[in-house]
Amino acid sequence: MKSNRTKGKILDTSIKLFNEKKASNVSTVQISAAMEISPGNLYYYYANKEEVIRCIWQERMIAEIDDLIAKCGDVATAEDLLELFRGIVAHCVRYRFFYTEMPTLFANDGTIMDIYIDVNERSVKAAAALYRSFMESGGMIRLSDDELDLTAKNGVLMILAIINSCDVRSCYGFDEKIVTEAVWSGMAAYLKPYLTDDMRSGMDRALESLKP
Repeated sequence: MKSNRTKGKILDTSIKLFNEKKASNVSTVQISAAMEISPGNLYYYYANKEEVIRCIWQERMIAEIDDLIAKCGDVATAEDLLELFRGIVAHCVRYRFFYTEMPTLFANDGTIMDIYIDVNERSVKAAAALYRSFMESGGMIRLSDDELDLTAKNGVLMILAIINSCDVRSCYGFDEKIVTEAVWSGMAAYLKPYLTDDMRSGMDRALESLKP
């Protein structure tokens, strides 16, 4: 249907502008101008910018996050972990405005924050389950439940911190390959103290494969 196509195009255009200029710097007037439609036409589909962002989150981002969470259960080797991180980075780059402006977006729309809290908790549980499978397979040293939970929480936070750091340095362009290497290098250094020798070697080999 035409209305669905128009709504999809509004979301696509908004994502592009938000990533380029930051969501806080983009108005609905700018979005409609980029689409060459009237602001009134945009308001027919979305009441305001906050609703646009909420729909990007609910209709685009959550499905991708759920898919990444599901893939955590298939990770068995360092190479598998690298592929998972590639997917995480691709997702974060695609919606980097969200991950670099979360405090502002949450202040403007508490509904998004509530949904994010739930998604973040599920992401941490998936990371903890992944690390637990490494312990059971001999790739990771034994950790207590509390240590495992903190390691998983810190891992999720570290990925977001690295994405933010790369975004700060991206004034001349946002290179997904460079971001993938940055995330992998950071996570490899973070996880190494918890890994066994074989898994450390696998991480080093995977990191080497990223270099030109």
